[in-house]
Amino acid sequence: MDEGEIKKAYDSLYDVVVPDIEYYLKQIDCRDGCPVKTDPRGYMLALHAGNLLEGYKIARGPNPFASICGIICGAPCETACRRDRVDKTLTIRAQKRYLDEWFGLDDEAHKKSLEFSYARGSTKPKPNGLRVACVGAGVASLTAAHDLLRVGYAVDVYEMMPLPGGMLVYGVPNYRLKNKIAISECRAIEYLGAKFICNTKVGRDITLTELEEQYDAVFIGNGLWKSRDLPMADFQASDIIRGVEYLKVMCDDRKWKIGKNVVVVGGGNVAFDVARTSVRNGAESVVMVCLEARNEQTADEFEIEDGEEEGIRIINRVGPKAVKRDGQGRITALEVHKISRLFDHDGRFNPQFVEGASFLIPCDTIVLAIGQAMDMSIFDGWKRRSELVIERGIIKTEKDTCRTSISGIYSGGDAAFGAALFITAVRHGQQAAIAIDEDLRGVKPYKEIVGEFREIPPMRSKEYLRTDWALPSMQNAHLRRDNFTMVENNYTYEEAHQQANRCLQCHISPVFSGELCIKCNGCIDVCPTNCLKLIRLGQLNMQSDQGKVRKIVDNFYGVKSESIDVEGLDDLGSVMLKDEDLCIRCGLCAEKCPTQAVTMDVMNYSSRWIG
Repeated sequence: MDEGEIKKAYDSLYDVVVPDIEYYLKQIDCRDGCPVKTDPRGYMLALHAGNLLEGYKIARGPNPFASICGIICGAPCETACRRDRVDKTLTIRAQKRYLDEWFGLDDEAHKKSLEFSYARGSTKPKPNGLRVACVGAGVASLTAAHDLLRVGYAVDVYEMMPLPGGMLVYGVPNYRLKNKIAISECRAIEYLGAKFICNTKVGRDITLTELEEQYDAVFIGNGLWKSRDLPMADFQASDIIRGVEYLKVMCDDRKWKIGKNVVVVGGGNVAFDVARTSVRNGAESVVMVCLEARNEQTADEFEIEDGEEEGIRIINRVGPKAVKRDGQGRITALEVHKISRLFDHDGRFNPQFVEGASFLIPCDTIVLAIGQAMDMSIFDGWKRRSELVIERGIIKTEKDTCRTSISGIYSGGDAAFGAALFITAVRHGQQAAIAIDEDLRGVKPYKEIVGEFREIPPMRSKEYLRTDWALPSMQNAHLRRDNFTMVENNYTYEEAHQQANRCLQCHISPVFSGELCIKCNGCIDVCPTNCLKLIRLGQLNMQSDQGKVRKIVDNFYGVKSESIDVEGLDDLGSVMLKDEDLCIRCGLCAEKCPTQAVTMDVMNYSSRWIG
């Protein structure tokens, strides 16, 4: 029978994947979801076992900004977490914060943490005689500096602000992240050998032409430091506040005088930072106006909920129309009009306004927080400016290498890929460091990963399935309105220990032995998630996984399956399939099996850089 006849014989064939080391690594969903492949499973299990130092080492290893991520990371690991198939995902970020604070958040602790890095090289490398300039002292630039320093480069970091840290220091409000924590992580990279040249703006105090002449490579990680404007005359006035600039001043513990009634235009995370900062800056009322409906807002859910708890009023599905002023030119209200839809039938951004449906929101202060843009003055005086490709307001950059259209010029972070999570900028810095080293020294390193599998007892306490999800406690909403103390408290050890126990342990998998299986279906019947399925061999798509499945069948049975019809394949045997998206590693299948055809195998892995 040919493939077409087989498909007629069965309604559908099952496509399967033959597992290898990469496959098993991807089953650790939290690790796979992290841009820098941090292993939350590893540090949560270490935390639960009481080995806090080992847990911290795992959290710090792939990430020079682990302390920051423990406090403000957008936590893509939590989004990926398999636990949400049961109830709610693990509280990964909060557990990392617990480990970070246990180890220490001061300068000395961060200097010690340098020894735990998984990056190539060491903290005391032999100088290689090459020099790299990083523009901007944000996460992407400093990560690139961290990795380059470890393999012998000299790195100078040019920063326009008085202190390093970029948006960590001048964009994240102090009620979310204390500046001293971010600066301590930056000081550790300075201790490693980076030279910070602050109060120096590229394009004004020094040009990219001069940097190219003085250095072997230049990394541009200057971020998005301008607020996007509304293309309407009313909103070009000097008393209309720009959100990014407002945060920059407030995060520096300086004052920005605002009125008592503030309207923030925008519905993203930056808009909520502005709104919540305004509450703490003395505003009596803060109203946010958003084009998006509640379920369309781009802000994190916790930002919206926390903002509402602090008294912020959100008006959805309205857009700004005009600024109203009194006879002295002072702002008295924002006129907005309702919209019926935000996107057209093709999914394109195309707000549809409702005719005649406008109203006034009384206010004396208006802040625009509708997006960020790059300050293009960085390119002033650069002889090769015309060679750099800019698309959609950011630097066109090669994915995975951070190379730009100009040899020797690299870029990462928000300036190259648009506004994103801090942990994503860490990955950009790592990728750029590898590309720079390859281009300058011809080094092509790769990471070798080795997995070791061993059988473990199938019995596992089911307490991990009964433990309730719980976030750390918060400051009372009425109290936190009046201060910049961090809103979220840290876990106690007991809380962190308990939450860590909720991990499904995705590095453990049931393994099936065809030689011992008696097809009793006991494992299938006992599975609480219906992740197992026993099928006839003829129902298997032999061409799946690039033909590997056919080779395995042929080798196992000692046949040439291409010459066997469906009935003949069915007579040969059966196949046990497992849906990885549903498996919760409970081990009930192995406990139930009367012949020990099912075992629970744990995978431990290690990695090292080659080259």
